[in-house]
Amino acid sequence: MPNQDGSLTDSDKITFTQLLNRIVPFNDPKIGAGTLGLRDVVEERSKEKPSSHSALLRVIEALSFDMMAHAVGGFVALTDDEQNSAIHNVETNLPAEFNIVLDITRDVYYEDDRTPERPKSFDGDNEIFGKVIIDI
Repeated sequence: MPNQDGSLTDSDKITFTQLLNRIVPFNDPKIGAGTLGLRDVVEERSKEKPSSHSALLRVIEALSFDMMAHAVGGFVALTDDEQNSAIHNVETNLPAEFNIVLDITRDVYYEDDRTPERPKSFDGDNEIFGKVIIDI
């Protein structure tokens, strides 16, 4: 759970790194968004608007509250399917906030020279997040 001042704890940073690896699909494990070290860039980009930073903090906080993430080793110790389930739960309960984080992550990821070209659409079968309908 993030600190009162909005900074991330070490545990949050580890969870956030793994979240980044899960929400942007990749074929080569060396080019995951978290693995490439894009966490700080995503966090800094989110700080450009208070609403974006708030969304990021809410998503991280929600993941820290997930009961499965309280197992030994936390969120990163969960299987891929368990991590996806926890992330889907956050996406379902905080769709607007989750989509803000997802959009920033995609922007940062595909701007990086080490990553593949940005897809024209995120409707592919390998994309599992960003498909929750937001009621406005």
